[in-house]
Amino acid sequence: MEQPGLDPRITWAIGYMHDHLGDAFSIRELAERVNLSPSRFRALFTTQIGLAPAVYLQRLRLRRARLLVERTFLSIKEVMALVGYNDPSHFSRDFRRQHGQPPSALRGEGITTPLRPGPSANPPTNKRIGRPRGRDPGCRLRVT
Repeated sequence: MEQPGLDPRITWAIGYMHDHLGDAFSIRELAERVNLSPSRFRALFTTQIGLAPAVYLQRLRLRRARLLVERTFLSIKEVMALVGYNDPSHFSRDFRRQHGQPPSALRGEGITTPLRPGPSANPPTNKRIGRPRGRDPGCRLRVT
């Protein structure tokens, strides 16, 4: 998972964030785990990733929340708890700010990428496309 050019402490912190989305932890605690002061950790993280660690964590949580809302049957409260939010109004506000709509609006939409019209969107049929070949199962033609 380590990317070239990234400080291994930042790589570890990102991995920790991904693995512990639902856990409550502060950026200060994360900085302590990699033996950096909070200000040095923030500066290093921001320089290498392009976002402050708190912003990165919030976007990560909200991205995961959107996937869970769209692709699972979990309730909004369950999704909220899985991604580390405790307050429903705070979660809804952040979700709407990040994704442009509340989590309840995405419920049941499934995958957001619609199918393009075309042959792959049509239901399969049992109609044979070409002449049967001798090696097809159920074919009564004899090849000599």
